[in-house]
Amino acid sequence: MNTQPIKRLVESSLFQNTIIFLIVLNSLLIGLETSDYWMDRYGYIIDQVDLVILGVFIVEIVLKLVVYHYRFFKNAWNVFDLMIILISVVPAASSFTVFRAFRILRTLRLVKNVPKLRFIIESLLKAIPSIGWIVALLLMIFYVFAVLGTNLYGSQFPEWFGTLGKSMFTLFQIMTLESWSSGIARPVMTEVPLAAIYFIVFILVATYTTLNVFIAIVVNTMNEMHHQEIMEEDSRIKLFVHEEHEQLKHKIDDLSAEIKELKSLLGEPQLPLHSDR
Repeated sequence: MNTQPIKRLVESSLFQNTIIFLIVLNSLLIGLETSDYWMDRYGYIIDQVDLVILGVFIVEIVLKLVVYHYRFFKNAWNVFDLMIILISVVPAASSFTVFRAFRILRTLRLVKNVPKLRFIIESLLKAIPSIGWIVALLLMIFYVFAVLGTNLYGSQFPEWFGTLGKSMFTLFQIMTLESWSSGIARPVMTEVPLAAIYFIVFILVATYTTLNVFIAIVVNTMNEMHHQEIMEEDSRIKLFVHEEHEQLKHKIDDLSAEIKELKSLLGEPQLPLHSDR
């Protein structure tokens, strides 16, 4: 079976843009399903359009399986698409009703179909090993300051620092800078003025330093991947130019041989021909 026409269709810009449009439309329709107003008036239409879009997604997956065969499963993004579609076709009845809510996961297919979004996700995944060490460092900082906070302020402020777990949650709130000053720091400082040093040092270390290092790692990984893509593109261009050059040399050699043969048949004197290589 010749699958080249199907492959050209699946990989065409028109097909990909159509899928992107349907993903966005489907996401909007799923959002409208949460509204009683829209469902009471247009619920039937929304459900039918949703079924049509799901049918298109299923056809897309089938076409890719026909074109790529087992290679389809070697691409993690293809497997991701397949899992989302399988969740979508689960019957929305009885104990499976909860799966209907997971249809919104189709929106995540935009990550795969939009190159820029896919690049960001791939950069995050590649940065996971380095991010893991940042998380370990952050947990260490949390643990140290939680022990200090529990010992220093646990008896006076048991709601925030009564146990190690409460202290760590309080520190997490402080790290997010959510009501940390008026809600936690200032009430503690009214009883223990030197507590300002504790809170300031923690914020400087946990929020402004560690999290900025986290962002720097992600940005650096994105730059490395972008540079790698440029290098790979340069390599492809150089390979293409080399192959074209070699083909041109062969054509010139063949043409020179034909000219020699013609001159020999016409009885003209043989003159050396030089090809520009």
